[in-house]
Amino acid sequence: MPEWFAQNWIVMTPLAVCSVAGLAIILDRVWALRRKGIISAALAEAIEQQPMSHEQLEKVRQLSQRDKTVLGQLVQVSFAHASLHKSENVEAMQSAARQILGKLERGLTTLALIAELGPLLGLLGTVIGMVHLFNDVAAKGLGEPAQISRGIYMALTATMVGLGIAIPALSAYMFFRRRIELLVLELERHTNELLTRLYHR
Repeated sequence: MPEWFAQNWIVMTPLAVCSVAGLAIILDRVWALRRKGIISAALAEAIEQQPMSHEQLEKVRQLSQRDKTVLGQLVQVSFAHASLHKSENVEAMQSAARQILGKLERGLTTLALIAELGPLLGLLGTVIGMVHLFNDVAAKGLGEPAQISRGIYMALTATMVGLGIAIPALSAYMFFRRRIELLVLELERHTNELLTRLYHR
């Protein structure tokens, strides 16, 4: 075990947990937010095809039944409620979309928490290290300057590690939030187009 870890283990241990959890969430969201898993290109093309005949709507319905993407799920909800008034269909789709959005955002709150905790834990480690350093100086005197410098280095390492965890976590959080926003906008465009055509046949 590195000396800088052992000296500040009470802070470094939760930082290590944060780093592992953050990496796991990032890898999970990279996989979950792949575009082909959210929006099927074939289904989106079928929805946008002009003109939209009854046969084309039936093709969209059949495609959605074989489609496992988020768009496919929303299209199935739309067809399942096609006999209802448009406003009720929209409400059903919005309810399904909220549940799906919750799945897309899974882990992001934890990632944001890691981005906030990292610097704070690092600062706590530095403060603890400096307190120990000054306590030693008070007890033993200044002694060797190199030893004091080493103590400062050990204390500041905690802040460096905390920032090293927080910066990637925050960057990933902002990236995923923006990606979800863009995907949701595209989903909304396709579903609105489908609803318009369903109720203007």
